[in-house]
Amino acid sequence: MNQVVQSFVAGGAITEFALVSLDAAGKVQITTVGTDKACVGIAQRAASAGETVDVVISGLSRAIAGGAITAATEPRLKSVTGATGKVEVVASGDFAVCRMIPNINQFTAADGDQILVMFVGPTIVEA
Repeated sequence: MNQVVQSFVAGGAITEFALVSLDAAGKVQITTVGTDKACVGIAQRAASAGETVDVVISGLSRAIAGGAITAATEPRLKSVTGATGKVEVVASGDFAVCRMIPNINQFTAADGDQILVMFVGPTIVEA
C-alpha cells in the first residue's frame, strides 16, 4: 500500500515521526492524548510553528514507540499522553490510530525505538 501524504501548516513545534492532530485553526500539532479524534497522521519531518510539514494521512510510516510494544500481543497503537507524539498500546476507550507492522528483525519495541506502522486514523477500542 502506498502512502497518502498531505501538507499542513504546523501550529507548534513538531518532531519527526510524531502523531499530529488538527487544531481549531486547521493547523497540525502533536497529538497529546489517546482519545484524540482529530489525529490526522504522522509528521514526516520536524517542523517549527508556521512551517509546512508533510503528514502521512494513510499508509505506512515510521513512528516512535512510547513504551513496550509486542506486535503479536497487541499491535493496535494510540498516542502517548503528553506532548511527545509517540505511540503506545491501546486500552479500552482509546482511539487506535495505527498498527505496528512487524518483521523478522523487529517484532517488539521499547520506548524511543522507531517502528513501522500502518496509519489508519482514529478507531474506538471497545471494552
